[in-house]
Amino acid sequence: MKRIGLGLLMMTASGCIHIHQRSPVAPPETAERIEFPDWGKDAATVSGPQLKALQIAMDDFRPMGTGIFKQRGDEWSRCLSRIESYDAWLKRGEGVTFIHFTPKEDERCGLKPGPVDIGASYAISDAGVILKRE
Repeated sequence: MKRIGLGLLMMTASGCIHIHQRSPVAPPETAERIEFPDWGKDAATVSGPQLKALQIAMDDFRPMGTGIFKQRGDEWSRCLSRIESYDAWLKRGEGVTFIHFTPKEDERCGLKPGPVDIGASYAISDAGVILKRE
């Protein structure tokens, strides 16, 4: 029994188990009113490697369940704890995707911008490895 408990503890502590939170789904009556646009040339395209890189960067930038900002409980912390408070910039390189998260605390939360950009930049290989972050 101790072995099973120790094994589970090691798996969760090492990050081997990824907790996935299901997205909320609108009721059918809401879905009936939605019409998708034509997917023409004006639609933004994000390639598979870019999507993978974005997910990796998001998981690293805001690991699920950490609640770092929520612990303080002030307005600033609550704002920065929500992913919708940020914009993400993506640029494609050769075998690498560059991503920068920048907070929009003034626009999204009505707060005065902080003196320091607390965003983050990532370089993620097409193999899914974080090559650099700052």
